[in-house]
Amino acid sequence: MITDYQSPLSSRYAVDIISLIYENDKIMATDMLRIAKNYKTVIKTADQLVELGLLEMHLEAGRRLMKIYELTPKGRAIGKRMFESREIFYGRMDFEDGEVVETKEKKAKKRAKN
Repeated sequence: MITDYQSPLSSRYAVDIISLIYENDKIMATDMLRIAKNYKTVIKTADQLVELGLLEMHLEAGRRLMKIYELTPKGRAIGKRMFESREIFYGRMDFEDGEVVETKEKKAKKRAKN
């Protein structure tokens, strides 16, 4: 059992950063302005997540040099659970027999598309 409740995920914006990258596969550093207006704080947290092995950062050359962040396999596993948690919180997933499943409305919409 984990007894340390001050996890790296409790850092300011850590959950939001991981969730944003999980939903977009990879993001540029400037995309983190969607999370908070204080760029330095968000980047500091992202760099801490890199040090912890949850994110990878690399530079891409284009018209200018860009910092690109992606999830590591460990970060992707955490991101998946965060995504599922957000879906439950916002009511887009439900519980059936102890399992988390899509809501009936969402299933009906998918069937209508097919």
